[in-house]
Amino acid sequence: MTRLQKLLARKQQNGSTLAHTGNPKMSNEDERSDLGIRTIIALLSGRKANEAIDEGERKDRKTNEAIDEEERKDRESNEAFDEEEREHREANEAFDEEEREDRGTSAISLFPQHPASAIPVKQKKTAEELEAMIHQDLSQLEGWPERGVKVTVYGFNPWNSMLTIGVEAGPVPRADLQGLCDIITERLKRLYVIDAVPR
Repeated sequence: MTRLQKLLARKQQNGSTLAHTGNPKMSNEDERSDLGIRTIIALLSGRKANEAIDEGERKDRKTNEAIDEEERKDRESNEAFDEEEREHREANEAFDEEEREDRGTSAISLFPQHPASAIPVKQKKTAEELEAMIHQDLSQLEGWPERGVKVTVYGFNPWNSMLTIGVEAGPVPRADLQGLCDIITERLKRLYVIDAVPR
């Protein structure tokens, strides 16, 4: 018989003796064996507590594994959604490409093969036409004299203009009129060239 079995047998004997005699007094040996039994019970209780903790940890692990599995499924679902979205985008791009080709233009031909020159093409005008244009613009100004002012276009690409103010014009702000004539001439020089040989 092992020591534990002996202690348990003695405890049962003492318990039944106490029950029959009603004597609560225990011997020193009984107290020592009772302390040993208490220790064993505490150890067994601790083991049960540890087993309960282990069971709780197992449940937590299973819960975490279930959460991880759910997250994996969510990731797979998101990846499938992203793949579907990419396929839709590719289909739309293919449709756009077909539509461009149906219109008779390919993606390459949407850009000009030979870009237009940066220099605008100037229209051709005779010196008389340019004089009339400058005179017309100046005559729109308030205070412009009806007589005594003559516009002359001279030169041949580049050309220029000259404003002549006669006595018939009366008192006019010559510097202001000449400045306006120069502005109008510069604007027209960007748009027109002389078509005929200068006079």
